[in-house]
Amino acid sequence: MSMKVTRQTLVAGGALAAIVGGACWAVKAAGILITGVQPPVIYDVAPLFFPVTVLGLYSLLDEPRSGSAKSGLVLACCAELAALILVVGLVVGPPEWSPDGNTVTVLTPFTAVASLATLVGLCLLGVVVRRTHALAGWWATLPVLLSLSAIPLLAVGALLEIIEERLFEAPTLVLGLGWITLGAVMARRPRTAINGQIGSSG
Repeated sequence: MSMKVTRQTLVAGGALAAIVGGACWAVKAAGILITGVQPPVIYDVAPLFFPVTVLGLYSLLDEPRSGSAKSGLVLACCAELAALILVVGLVVGPPEWSPDGNTVTVLTPFTAVASLATLVGLCLLGVVVRRTHALAGWWATLPVLLSLSAIPLLAVGALLEIIEERLFEAPTLVLGLGWITLGAVMARRPRTAINGQIGSSG
């Protein structure tokens, strides 16, 4: 029995995940900026999608893949596991498990791991994508730019919050749009440029 997944399928899945996850962030941020109210659920499930995008970027690369790329993939897997535990905890756990800006809960470590592992994995894969031109033109820089800009943008959000509380969400909107853009770029990657398959037999 053999089980094979084409690289194109993995890239397409990563692209879709980037668009869905980015949309979750963008809708959440826009909702707060406009109404002051956070839409339910969508922000909580967003961390599930971003590590899948990192897997899609890994699948863009031709063999042999570098150690940096493989490290990025491992981090993405760790991020996905942490995100899964986080989302399950938010759904089935008591309200006091939900992390916020002022308290540390049992789920806070999983929030940190899901976020940081995704960003570092995205950066590692992004460096390889840029070096190998796995995405065309300037877009090859987008994964690195997205990963390195996340923390500075959130710091800017903290400063904007001093002016108006809702403005704290502006960087989240920008990052959400960035993920959507990355997904669109990956989806437009010509199928003829992605050959081969990933699988195992047994």
